[in-house]
Amino acid sequence: MDIQKYDMLRDTWIYQEIQQQVQAEEQQRSLLEQRLILLEIVQVRFPRLKLLVKQVVEQMNESVQLRSMLLKISTASTQKQVKRILQEFAIADKSP
Repeated sequence: MDIQKYDMLRDTWIYQEIQQQVQAEEQQRSLLEQRLILLEIVQVRFPRLKLLVKQVVEQMNESVQLRSMLLKISTASTQKQVKRILQEFAIADKSP
């Protein structure tokens, strides 16, 4: 079938709605994947902090913020640093 016929569909409301839904689902999958990766890193490097990290991470809905936390925690060398990072993100998450 001709691709131009499908291009016409892109301008329809139903196509736009489906596209938005697919993007929202993809964002949720990405967030879940980032959370799981972070929890796996914490489980291996700082197992005592897993529950604390899990509580903070489950409240996060911004991919950029979660990615930043993942990077910081994965490069932290002590539990104390991880706790400081968690506090930093918990404070930033509560600010207006």
